Amino acid sequence: MSLLPVSCPGLPLIVLVYAVLSLTLIRMLPATISLLKTCLQPESVLFIGWFGPRGLASIVLLLLTLNEVPGIPGLKTITVVVSTTVLISVVAYGITAKPGN
Repeated sequence: MSLLPVSCPGLPLIVLVYAVLSLTLIRMLPATISLLKTCLQPESVLFIGWFGPRGLASIVLLLLTLNEVPGIPGLKTITVVVSTTVLISVVAYGITAKPGN
């Protein structure tokens, strides 16, 4: 089983929508809520929400799942969703990161 979807044309729209939501609303909302009482500038909160902890944990948890419980229902879907989200994450964060900042 491949960890990266090799063909985007067959990628279900719902996977793409979830991946984008994971990198924006689902990721940034908890970070914003947790920083409400810190008196940080809104720009700093946005920066932390966007560039904070990344997908390494997702990759590790996926690999553990593939190794420990390879027969669980929906594992192929889980693999595609995690892989797509991490791939979009690498591209999106790479495009928006400024060297030296």
